[in-house]
Amino acid sequence: MPLNLRKRGEIWHARGTVRVGTDSIHIAEFSTGARSRTAAEAIAGEREAQIRREGLEGDRGRQARLTISDCFAAYLTRPGGIKSYDKSRIDDFNEHLGPRKLAEASAAWAEWVATRGAKMAPATVARWRAIFMAALRTGTEALDAPLPKIPAVTGKTEQTLRTLTDQERTALLAAYNPAAAPVFLTLAYQGLRTQEALRLDWRHVFWVNAGSLYIPRSKSGKPRSVPMHAKVRARLYQIWEAAGKPESGPVFLSSRREAAQTPEQATRAGSQQRPRLPYADTKGKGGNPLKRAHQTACKAAGVQNFRIHDWRHDCAARMVMAGVDMLTIMKLFGWSDLRMVQIYASITSDHMAEAVQKIA
Repeated sequence: MPLNLRKRGEIWHARGTVRVGTDSIHIAEFSTGARSRTAAEAIAGEREAQIRREGLEGDRGRQARLTISDCFAAYLTRPGGIKSYDKSRIDDFNEHLGPRKLAEASAAWAEWVATRGAKMAPATVARWRAIFMAALRTGTEALDAPLPKIPAVTGKTEQTLRTLTDQERTALLAAYNPAAAPVFLTLAYQGLRTQEALRLDWRHVFWVNAGSLYIPRSKSGKPRSVPMHAKVRARLYQIWEAAGKPESGPVFLSSRREAAQTPEQATRAGSQQRPRLPYADTKGKGGNPLKRAHQTACKAAGVQNFRIHDWRHDCAARMVMAGVDMLTIMKLFGWSDLRMVQIYASITSDHMAEAVQKIA
């Protein structure tokens, strides 16, 4: 039975039921995009034929016809949209896995883990897999295709918290080179993500009262304002004064300097006069421009197994132990919901247990 046609304005729409063997497949109304009935009938007929082919070829046939990219497209256009950091991961998957057939999704994922995910911790790979599975699930539901089975991540995938003792924290902050030290002080006392700190512009530093930092682009895609810690305010004010109190420009500058344009500038004295360059923005590209400075400082301070991102955990943990409520921490750190703060619940329990034991 052909699909039924009806006109809405100037455009013909089609809907109805297509029988494939003993099954009846209901087709919701869709626009043919045609203004003439003849063209609409041809489009509706092709749609009906496609549905019959898909019905006859079964799940395996649909998986062999669709690509992983088809699923990503459905995921990216889903109602409500997706978060910016999810999109960056989907873009990465699309580049490396998109052209592969849906039937090859399991093998494609294994290849991605062996290449792109080779240097990632299992917990990080698990987060990438969660996005991959979410996209496949949304896509297969929208395209009426079976969801392929993707191998689980092996190894320890729970997120562990590495925090510092007061002695370790003092020693590590003192061990950073002069160019990097202000950045790490900010990470330690503001809990910013690395790229949030490196993107700070003097336009977003406000000195009124205790001062605040405006983060125009968080990982969630939403801006936020963070009150400045007294130590950070004092250090940034010194840098601002030394730079001539600029109204704009990057707050943090690396030890790298602009290339020499003349032989005089190439001399040692001249090199010290050339402007310092800002840190590279590596978002979506991988790597961290602070990695070498951090590794050198950790070695000098005798601190082990402490990543740059752990400064954020250390800062949040200190707030928890100081009695700051979880909702406030969530807002300060730019998390979208309280589930992101739940990893600090164990710290709260340990801290309370330690407090009880102090009673004589």
